[in-house]
Amino acid sequence: MTKGVRWTAAALLGAAGVAAGVAAQTLPVRQGLLSLPDARIFYEVVGSGEPIIVIHGGPGMDHRHLRPGLDVLAGSERLVYYDQRGTGRSSADLDSAGINLDAFVSDIDQLRQALGFDRVVVLGHSFGGLLALEYAFRYPEATRALILMMTVEPGSRWRSEAAEAQRARRTAEDADAIERLVGSEGFRAGDPATVSAVYRLAFRSTMRDPDRVDEVDLTMAPSTARDGSTVARLLGGSMGGMDRWDRLSSLQAPTLVIHGTFDPTPAAMAAALADSIPGGRLVTLPTGHFPFVEDPRGLVAAVSAFLAGIR
Repeated sequence: MTKGVRWTAAALLGAAGVAAGVAAQTLPVRQGLLSLPDARIFYEVVGSGEPIIVIHGGPGMDHRHLRPGLDVLAGSERLVYYDQRGTGRSSADLDSAGINLDAFVSDIDQLRQALGFDRVVVLGHSFGGLLALEYAFRYPEATRALILMMTVEPGSRWRSEAAEAQRARRTAEDADAIERLVGSEGFRAGDPATVSAVYRLAFRSTMRDPDRVDEVDLTMAPSTARDGSTVARLLGGSMGGMDRWDRLSSLQAPTLVIHGTFDPTPAAMAAALADSIPGGRLVTLPTGHFPFVEDPRGLVAAVSAFLAGIR
């Protein structure tokens, strides 16, 4: 990690004036469907400027929960959202040939090429951070920079600590409600409202203020509610015990690691991640897992300062 490059939101707010303006305006959105031999990938392009491919978390979710919150970055950048294969408005065969790590990473590059971008910034949120890292390993020549936002650990050193932190924050009332809903017929049948309710309850313990979870759009597309767990199982099976800690030193792209003080992922993991990447930079925001909801100004400041430094 570059010495001395460990930023806080307070030090960056001068770069965040654009956030309020972006939130107040309606941005043009271009939608498309990328047809591949074994999948169809739905995408949305918002804003103009530096292309940033945004990789949503999960696995087994779609990109809906990132919008409109993350659109605060589209005042000066071009955001490319997409639904990972098998969820949302993207489709693929729900078997190990259609849902696997190689296919998920290849989809990112197929999307880059289809949109005519030579090099892109790749932003991964939560589990999407693992896909962003894997993309940078496999396509270094196409990766201009990495932004790893509340990223899941690329290994298992802190896995137990992160899981325990989330359990400790979850109230008994929320835990009971989750257990009841997961055991319901609606959840087993993939009812969108029931699955959405489970996610909403589960994410409460990842936020600084649990009640703000309602500001995250967790409305479930029917395909996501129905097939998300199958996608997660198949993708997880293809990843096995994936551990990328030893490969981080080979990354060539400038990398911004964004951590939230109230995110269940340990701060030590985020620091180790930034320290392990040559030129890695760490920004800590006073948020939980969804900084685009809890501190959009701080997020814009951090990303704007990072991108300005590599232009």
